[in-house]
Amino acid sequence: MEVVFRIGALAGEGAFVMGRTLGKIFARAGYYVNGYPEYPSLVRGGHNAYTIVVSDKPVHSPRQNVDVLLAVSRDALLFHKDSLKDKAIVFYSKQFSTDGLEFKPGVKLAPLPISDVLKEASAPVIMKNVAVMAAALSAVGLPLSYLEKVLEEEFSRKGEEILNLNKKVAQLMYKKSTEKAEIQLKPVEGAPKRIYASGNEITALGALAGGLGLYAAYPMTPASAVLHTLVAKMEKDGHNVVVVQTEDEIAAAQMAIGANFAGVRAMAGTSGGGFALMTESVGMAALAETPVVFYVAQRVGPSTGMPTWTEQGDLFQMLGASQGEFLRVILAPGTLEQNYYLAAGALNVAEKWQLPVILLSDKFLAESHFTMDEPKEQPKIERGKLLLEDQPELPMGKRFHRYALTEDGVSPRIVPGVKNGMHVGTSYEHWEDSFTTEDFDMRKKQVEKRLAKLKGLYEEQPKPTVYGDGDITIAVWGSQLGPALDAQALLEAEGIKARVLHFSWLYPLNPEKIKAVWKDKTIFFENNSTGLFTKLLFMETGLKPEGKALKYTGRPWFPEEIAAVVKDALKSGIKAEVRQAESFDKYEFYTPWRYSF
Repeated sequence: MEVVFRIGALAGEGAFVMGRTLGKIFARAGYYVNGYPEYPSLVRGGHNAYTIVVSDKPVHSPRQNVDVLLAVSRDALLFHKDSLKDKAIVFYSKQFSTDGLEFKPGVKLAPLPISDVLKEASAPVIMKNVAVMAAALSAVGLPLSYLEKVLEEEFSRKGEEILNLNKKVAQLMYKKSTEKAEIQLKPVEGAPKRIYASGNEITALGALAGGLGLYAAYPMTPASAVLHTLVAKMEKDGHNVVVVQTEDEIAAAQMAIGANFAGVRAMAGTSGGGFALMTESVGMAALAETPVVFYVAQRVGPSTGMPTWTEQGDLFQMLGASQGEFLRVILAPGTLEQNYYLAAGALNVAEKWQLPVILLSDKFLAESHFTMDEPKEQPKIERGKLLLEDQPELPMGKRFHRYALTEDGVSPRIVPGVKNGMHVGTSYEHWEDSFTTEDFDMRKKQVEKRLAKLKGLYEEQPKPTVYGDGDITIAVWGSQLGPALDAQALLEAEGIKARVLHFSWLYPLNPEKIKAVWKDKTIFFENNSTGLFTKLLFMETGLKPEGKALKYTGRPWFPEEIAAVVKDALKSGIKAEVRQAESFDKYEFYTPWRYSF
């Protein structure tokens, strides 16, 4: 059982607030929920949309087509009419004209008396969104008490008068809205309590659980919500974390590295454009062997590109950040649970192996909302060879061997202030005692020492995760796990079995662990135009999928699209390359004047 809602509104009319609120309500009613926001890159104006998928089974991604459209603005009727299912319901103000708009024959138009309700309740226009949400709950038969509870949580601080006025608007519209959806959503008895949050929010919580002490960032869509979440946790919940909005991305990277040098677990956050400014710092951390984690949420590039849309186009930027050769680790979560545990795990990997770690997300995963069970286990904190106790006194003229040549490539690490641990953290090549050198033999030894970490990283790397089984494999990395899992469910409903292979550890790649789960008849789905991870996989392991499917429109893969590619492959054979074209909602979300209606 599944119902798909879409809210369409002018920017500033509250589409995202309504979406998050309804998503929270459906989650509290015991359902699995995904909420997916879309908006153009405008300071003011344009069209915003928020798609909500509600299901009695786990749901991991948005859908192309919708059952219930909540058109807060008239533009929404135009922008989303082509994505309506055959028997969809369209709620809109009865003041909106539908002249010039053609809907599918089975679509039910349900004009709402919003102005009448507001007038009857003596309520301001700003409360129209409460009326629309009440109509949505009435359509699927969910008790109004769920909305009233949220209103109490939101408006109690504003006083009884405001709260009661919102409730009155909701009650009036709930009664007056009589159109019912085919699927009714009754509260699920005994359902566990689930979190409803975005990838950014859970990344922040995972980092805190992993011992984060400092987060430095310059705001950049779509990574900014990590900054906002951590500030809220610092100010409201008393978490012992320092959050700094720096003057630019260079300062953020340097501050995070400096904090780690001092023994504080620290991260810097940004998107691809900001990371471009951080890359010199990545190399400095690598040579100084100072642990640091960079959280990077990808968006459409190059340059400014389409900054509020999604893509997996920055992988090679992460691989090539800074000059020279050095190890780094790249991790890419695919679910909220992976966001949580990989955020904590990234801090562990950085400290254990004393190198830069990049936690690579994207707009789709970072800003979408999902339901998630509360974490059952707290992440373990592993600090590696960190020395916090005073060291034995050294002979005159000797320094602590911060860069001692070790078999596993990891040297003892000490923080400033620890007695007899004096050393320099430098961007220059160095002797074991940290003094700068251009000695050729020591250069060779230090390079080989740092490269020796690869063996341990190979052991630490988990195998790619396999979901289900079947004759054909849907392979993905990072955020596209959600659409792949939902496509797998769609195919299974049609009697087609497919396995999903997911990579969350992107680099370095252990060939043996990947070959252990690799099968023939594999199609790799990527959210970019050249198959970046497919190239990296071949470079590192020699493995090559029979086919790759690429999408680069600014939207993620939708499960319907993945299922269609798989069915075509089973029918006509796997094609070497499939480039996916957009198939719905072809209107640009800037302004409606481009279109005649």
